[in-house]
Amino acid sequence: MKPKLLIFINSLKLGGAERVVSHLLHHLNDDFELHLALYRKEIDYDIPPNIPVFDLQQSLDEQPYAVFLKIPWLSYRLSRYCKKNKIHTSVAFLNRPCYINALMRTLWRFKGSIIMCERTHQTTILGSNSWLFRNVSTPLVSFSYKHASLVLVNSYASKQDLIENFHVKTPMQVIYNPIDLEKIKTQAAMPCAIEFEEGKFHFIAVGGFRKEKNLQLLLEAFFIIKNLPVKLIIVGSGVQKKDLEKKVQDLGLQTQVIFTGFDNNPFKYVKRSDCFVLSSYVEGFPNVLLEALACGKPIISTDCKSGPRELLSPGTDLHHQALTSYEVAEFGILTPVNDVTNLASSMKKMYEDKQLRESYETKAYSRAEKFDVSEIIQYFHVAFSGH
Repeated sequence: MKPKLLIFINSLKLGGAERVVSHLLHHLNDDFELHLALYRKEIDYDIPPNIPVFDLQQSLDEQPYAVFLKIPWLSYRLSRYCKKNKIHTSVAFLNRPCYINALMRTLWRFKGSIIMCERTHQTTILGSNSWLFRNVSTPLVSFSYKHASLVLVNSYASKQDLIENFHVKTPMQVIYNPIDLEKIKTQAAMPCAIEFEEGKFHFIAVGGFRKEKNLQLLLEAFFIIKNLPVKLIIVGSGVQKKDLEKKVQDLGLQTQVIFTGFDNNPFKYVKRSDCFVLSSYVEGFPNVLLEALACGKPIISTDCKSGPRELLSPGTDLHHQALTSYEVAEFGILTPVNDVTNLASSMKKMYEDKQLRESYETKAYSRAEKFDVSEIIQYFHVAFSGH
């Protein structure tokens, strides 16, 4: 009989953690009896049809106080689901599912294993929120991880953060995000709806239109180099869509910036572009950088916490950060966080330096191979089986 495993996440809309869960559902399906719990049933990624979905039917846009008040009741519902289906291992991704899983153990005496998967750099993400939210959430993070059987983190910088700033003593293991190289290769070769203009250098960004992605900064940096023969393609959607479109109009960039909208296959755009840019002020371990490497692209990324440094400059001190100038690292350029001048300078550098671009292109795919799902899935398998 297969071991039963519940995987719990907010939704399966566009996002790095969501794509990781989609990969896990496909690659663990033969060895586990999988169940999927969603805070709200919104699914953009493909999942195996045999996996039952438990929908908690909650809004993803509620005020924090409403979210916190509902957690005990939702943890009761989840514990009942686990009891009814004889599930003994529950795996949570993102904060709300982690809080609910912790209360499932403390309030409702769930006897099984609870595995929590940290997907971001908590200190940075909480520090960008209100004083009230930060002071409620910080002890909740510590409380949740205290009651886990195991914490999985997707970067060593995030692990350090949990130890140093949240005093987590629960066993922790770093497992990097997996990508599916074969699927990316297939999707990258598919036809593309937009025209890539001959003689133009195309920068590209992919991601949700959320404040932590800092796409306003990217537009400001692009404005600085707009007199070069360059275009910027932005793949994604989200709550900041109107703000970003207005920013493009205000800067007079309507003919140089292309919004494609949400697309399940961003790789066809990435493959045809010249350079991938990540402007975030916080990440966990950004899948989009791995996917850009898989498409053989040179990369510019902010040196945000966490992930970009581990991916693009492995072997360097994780406490080090580019602060005053951009850094030409082993697998891409790292720029200071929220620094429009250095981001623009690094984009100009990548446009002008053909030798540097070709060097990055040569190394990109071999770097991505280390994160292929065929390599990474074994670590998840052992972690889930051992609990």
